[in-house]
Amino acid sequence: MTATVSPRVAIRNILVLTDFSPASNEALRCAAAWARGFGAAVHVVHFLRPSKLMLTGDAYAELSAQAQEEGRVKLGAIEQSAELDGIAHSTEMDYGEILDDLPAILARNRVDLIVLASAGRRGLNKMLLGSTAEKVFRTVRQPVLMLGPGVTTPPSAEPQTILFATDFGEAAEHASGYAFYLAQWTQARLVLLHVMPAAGSHAPSLSEVNLAEGRLRALIPPGAESWCQVEVAVRAGKPAEQIRQATQMYAPDLIVVGARQAPRVSFYTGWATAYHLMSEAPCPVLTARE
Repeated sequence: MTATVSPRVAIRNILVLTDFSPASNEALRCAAAWARGFGAAVHVVHFLRPSKLMLTGDAYAELSAQAQEEGRVKLGAIEQSAELDGIAHSTEMDYGEILDDLPAILARNRVDLIVLASAGRRGLNKMLLGSTAEKVFRTVRQPVLMLGPGVTTPPSAEPQTILFATDFGEAAEHASGYAFYLAQWTQARLVLLHVMPAAGSHAPSLSEVNLAEGRLRALIPPGAESWCQVEVAVRAGKPAEQIRQATQMYAPDLIVVGARQAPRVSFYTGWATAYHLMSEAPCPVLTARE
């Protein structure tokens, strides 16, 4: 099916970041399935990330050589894998750090979508080490499809239920184009969700809820009901918690959210909704940055 919701949305080149882990293999399978659906090419990249070996001292040269050889062998296996049969694809090993070299790779391959898996670090471990997934989706302009540790079943190549959570900000507005594009692609059920803040025990008034529902309905393109089933939902409380409850209620195959740009400070200051979701969601989470 050819989607016509937004001329700005198209998926022709998909980039997969791999570290050859089982989770990364699932990300590759997911990317291949999406590539077949969209007729897109797949580009697989492995970053050596020399900073991981900085504390190895005299063993650095030997370990670096081993990592390079291992990368070449495993990328060669991916190049020949049945997973990518019939799909235009390429593999690449990058010798630098992800955030340093990723922008040039995205530009060179004209990437429209990034797919990656994440271990979903939490607590002190995340504060000290950071999250590669979060750094990526808050830095790049392309949407990022993330498979967190909670994804226990193979991701659907054609999601039948999509949950789009919006705070009506710039990032969410950008993400809505992908939500409707994908809903049209698969003629899916699309749930538009807005979470309102609740001050203590004071729930939002009926007029406030009605206003939020009206803003959600205003996002729906003309004629959308002819190619997908659209529902609107307004909840009150903490966004991550309420979206998690909505996920249990609607059982989506895909969650779409907006992601704000990375803060100027490098240390972690709080649980971002998009990352929190990705860490716990039972399905992939697609983020689009403002």
